[in-house]
Amino acid sequence: MVLEHMVWLTPKPGVSEAQMEQIAASIRALTHIPGVIAISAGRNITDRANGATYGVLVTLEDAEDLPLYLAHPDHQAVGVVLREHCEVLALDYER
Repeated sequence: MVLEHMVWLTPKPGVSEAQMEQIAASIRALTHIPGVIAISAGRNITDRANGATYGVLVTLEDAEDLPLYLAHPDHQAVGVVLREHCEVLALDYER
């Protein structure tokens, strides 16, 4: 069953739009990780996300791929930057 890994990003004070665009690009570059079907990441265009200005959707082949994706060194490296620059909220669901 396909798993959707959704992430909301709220920049911390002082984080520029250019930095957020770089972060989004680094997330989109993780498609090489085993189990990943697709990744999209972009700027929020509404005021309905409680301050989150970027969203991420990672589609994985199944739920068993999530721990492997999260533990992958390339994801871990992006995660360090995310937590340094953003408040992060994630949700995962099977479809």
